[in-house]
Amino acid sequence: MDSPTELRAAPEVIEPSGGTATETSARRGGGAPGLLPIAAVVLAAVGALAVAAGALGVVASSAVDGTRIPAVGAAGVVTVIVALAVPVVAAVLTARRSPAGGAALAGAGLVSVGLCVMDAQLWTDPIDANRLELFRPLTAAAIATGPGAALILAGHACTVVAGILGLVVVQRASHTDGYGSSPDPDADGRPVGARVGAGLVAIALAAAAAIVVSLLARPFTSSDPVLVVRAAIASDAPTAIGCGVVAIAVLIAVASALASVDVGVAAGVVGGAALAAFGPIAGRLAAGLADDRLAPGTATVCGALGAVLLAASAAAIPVVAGRRERRAAAPAAEPERPRPDAWGNTAAARDRMLRWHAAAGATGIAAGALACLGALLPVLSVPAGLPEPSVPATRVVLVAGVLLAITSVWLLMSEFSVLFRPALAIMWVGVVAAAAAVAQTALSAVQIPGVKLGAGSVVMGIAVVLAVGAGVLAGIAGAAERDDIDTSEPSDPPQPVLIVGAAAAVATVLGYALPLYRGSDGTAAALGRLPWGWDAWGQVLSVAAIVVAVLVAMGARASRGAVLLAGAAVVVLLHVLSWPLAAGRLTDPVVGPGVAPAILAVVLLAVSATLVGRRDRR
Repeated sequence: MDSPTELRAAPEVIEPSGGTATETSARRGGGAPGLLPIAAVVLAAVGALAVAAGALGVVASSAVDGTRIPAVGAAGVVTVIVALAVPVVAAVLTARRSPAGGAALAGAGLVSVGLCVMDAQLWTDPIDANRLELFRPLTAAAIATGPGAALILAGHACTVVAGILGLVVVQRASHTDGYGSSPDPDADGRPVGARVGAGLVAIALAAAAAIVVSLLARPFTSSDPVLVVRAAIASDAPTAIGCGVVAIAVLIAVASALASVDVGVAAGVVGGAALAAFGPIAGRLAAGLADDRLAPGTATVCGALGAVLLAASAAAIPVVAGRRERRAAAPAAEPERPRPDAWGNTAAARDRMLRWHAAAGATGIAAGALACLGALLPVLSVPAGLPEPSVPATRVVLVAGVLLAITSVWLLMSEFSVLFRPALAIMWVGVVAAAAAVAQTALSAVQIPGVKLGAGSVVMGIAVVLAVGAGVLAGIAGAAERDDIDTSEPSDPPQPVLIVGAAAAVATVLGYALPLYRGSDGTAAALGRLPWGWDAWGQVLSVAAIVVAVLVAMGARASRGAVLLAGAAVVVLLHVLSWPLAAGRLTDPVVGPGVAPAILAVVLLAVSATLVGRRDRR
């Protein structure tokens, strides 16, 4: 008979799991890449080749030149090279069995949704599309769209589908061992924004902001009467909406990457989005430099630099994270596991969390203070002797700035920072939306000879950038709050909470879709009135943020969800207040149909906040 000792299994030697996140991702795949990531790369390559081939025959008209003009040739070559770079990078990463390849396709696919919308302009009004990487109008005659336009749209659509497949690849990788691992055990599962440090986060956010401004501003100046160049936000609907979608996609890609727990995936998402957004911006820059009757706008130059900087930041994410975490992974005795605090965080996680809270609070205070200062300074500069114009929308900016600053102060107090952080994560939207209404008036006024932007406009622009930064930092702080907290158990809200939350979202959409007030000489901006201006785009941001907040609050912990919904109610309340504060810009203003659903949305959001806050007490 065998002895008990002989029945024991031989001990195994477990290899250490150290190394950088990129090395860990490469080891995780095991053998050859699966069919799904290969299919995603192939589809992205087909899309890039379709875009390259379509550029040769976008229009079928003698009123354009698609090959002989240097601007078209230079812009087309640059655009094709950038389009091919995405599948090449994804193929290299996929060959290394890293989910970063799928993440790169996901980032590019997200941006390509906006490019598909922009492509629609090739059929609706191609002469005003200003797609100089494809064709150059020579006269004002009508332009007939050729078969190449369909190829370009199909190519961008293939990139979108490849991005969806890439997202599935990342989702599958997230369930494997080693996802989000780090040489530093304390960094396992932490958001990438916390792992790379505030410096690289600030660089990535600044680069993304430059891209957004570039996409929405005038791409170049023209001395050719055939080319009427307008800011994207003031262009025809396909161009305006498409540029807006691309800008929002870049912000979503950067924010989701910083909140991700795997540095390889984060680098892929940011890199893919940067390359995809660099395509249209690089085309504009090349066309402006190669055409003697065009000059690239300052925003286009800044946007190109921002895209390059964002791509460099993507490449730096694994390097910076690995270097920081290897330094922190020095051997040490196993410490006694710290006890969690009242919010469920251990001492180490709480220290990290409070640092992000302080950064978000300080940025929010600065944004609120500058918004108030900008609202009090002259928004427009007029020639001497003319009365200073009044811009009533600045009153809403003043109120929004005060509320943002007050909310942000609480994040500097450790006892209250966790409670008020969700409010900051939504209330920054109020400053941006209010400033967008001021921008609509100011940018329309500067079309008058002698009228220029005043100091208030510049200060409010800085406040908007800081407000967006405060929102991103609040999101990262929220991810840090989840460190060392068990989030595996689902939190299913009761049916009354779902019903009231859905009703609040619907009422919010109606409140913004209908105008708040009307006058004998105009109507307030609303999503149901086209074309959209800067003020309407601010409302788009508000609606999107509020609907997302409702969805997030339904599955969030009770206290966080309640405060988030309360912040959303404040944002809608600011929209309602624009009626008494800003209606004076019109003659004989009266209440519009949007007031009732907007007030109802405020009430329903407040009720939802109460129900969500009490659901764990039932």
